Amino acid sequence: MKQKWFMVALLIVSVLTPARAYFTPEDSGSMETSIGIGAHYHVGATEIEDIDYDAGYLGYLAGIKFRFNYMWTIDASVEYYPSEDDISYIVSPRLSFLYGEWLYVGTGIEKKYVELESGESDWDDETYFLQAGLEFRLVGNNALNIDAYYGLEDFPDISDVISDFDNEKLTFGIRFYHYF
Repeated sequence: MKQKWFMVALLIVSVLTPARAYFTPEDSGSMETSIGIGAHYHVGATEIEDIDYDAGYLGYLAGIKFRFNYMWTIDASVEYYPSEDDISYIVSPRLSFLYGEWLYVGTGIEKKYVELESGESDWDDETYFLQAGLEFRLVGNNALNIDAYYGLEDFPDISDVISDFDNEKLTFGIRFYHYF
């Protein structure tokens, strides 16, 4: 079963990969670096239509991306969640490994540091996520990214995610990047 999913993923990647990813001259500067800021709306896809927009569910992102050979990206960011109820704040460093150019997919890991109003603090266990998105190049060296995140408690087999898909674990974000 795993081989079947691997072959399907390999076929999709080979169709979506532009030829320049394979035929990039070594002196063309095939690595790009960018810094960015954005927001992540922590409301599951099924709940968005049932509630009014609430800024209390927003997390704020700042990060840096390294894109290699136009297709592989390492995205390191920090997300900050403001206070809510008895939580003073949450800081969440995250690392994503992405594949694609204007349409990208990948996976990531994050760990949350939670500071309570009482002064207690602790690191939560690491969690994982799947990430997919679109990147729209803007004027100059700027880009707008629209992301979808699918949260995971642990890192299961991909076939489990597909068969047990839960819309409540699907959240969205938007980021603005500047490439150097």
